[in-house]
Amino acid sequence: MKLGRLVRRMAGPLEPRLTTAYRDFFFDVDGFAAEIAGAFDAQRVVEIGCGEGALLSALSARMPASTFLGLDVSENVGRLFEGDRSRVSFECADAMHVAGEQAASADLVLICDVMHHVPVPVRPLVWSAATALAKPGGAIVLKEWLRYATPIYWIGYASDRFVTGDRVQYQSRDEWIAEVNALAPSWSVTSEMGLRPWNSNHAFVLQRQAGVLA
Repeated sequence: MKLGRLVRRMAGPLEPRLTTAYRDFFFDVDGFAAEIAGAFDAQRVVEIGCGEGALLSALSARMPASTFLGLDVSENVGRLFEGDRSRVSFECADAMHVAGEQAASADLVLICDVMHHVPVPVRPLVWSAATALAKPGGAIVLKEWLRYATPIYWIGYASDRFVTGDRVQYQSRDEWIAEVNALAPSWSVTSEMGLRPWNSNHAFVLQRQAGVLA
């Protein structure tokens, strides 16, 4: 059993509070949600790899006119979501399958701290799903933990590696931009966000290049 799953099971009713405290040490989810809500007027938001629903909890409270879909391959998808379930739905499903059924359905596609868990050979499929889900004129936001030669970076790496058990693969800012150019060539990074509380938290805003439909 992975360490994170074991700790959550042992925490019992304290799990939501413990999970929030652990996450907040590394990343200000509420602050990120505030940035997203202020930057995008999105009717339909899809999050790929939404986990147990923390980001969609924060976003749905700040975007009352929006609807949300959270996708994850975990059986626990959306399990700790707090908010209005009438506007938020969760599916335990492969993003490529959903993209095939709901192509061009999202004004905004979010990929938050997910891509570094995805094996490099599989990443083209995730990018294909994200670009297929986005409407013409829509946007994709990729949030990642950037590789830096700092103590907090290594603490974050060790935490992610041993708590999740995944062979996480972090990249530098320039490497993520190069990946966008290679795997989503019709899209460009149009702006970036540095996020609290550590410099390793970084988000890239992608938009489809002018005149490109696919």
